[in-house]
Amino acid sequence: MGGEELVSNYIRIDIASGKVYANNIEIVLTKLEYRILVNLLKNQNRLLSREDILNDIWDIVGNFVNDNTLTVYIKRIREKIGDKEGKIIETVRGLGYRVNG
Repeated sequence: MGGEELVSNYIRIDIASGKVYANNIEIVLTKLEYRILVNLLKNQNRLLSREDILNDIWDIVGNFVNDNTLTVYIKRIREKIGDKEGKIIETVRGLGYRVNG
């Protein structure tokens, strides 16, 4: 107990265990989905450009991930956390994404 946690709305990430919860129910994310969500929650209320997110993903896998792939990952994360309407992960058209805490 006492490890770092990131919390926004009904999403909670336990950094020590690498577990993600939506409404206190554990959800399973891929490595890249987890990395994207952690990055967004660490930067709550700040706009992250698509380029910033892509650079973060690129660093983790060692391969370039294109813009369309990012869109697919965001969509999958939204589905898994129950945010199909984009109220938690907000799309700022043409700029990037933001999580409002």
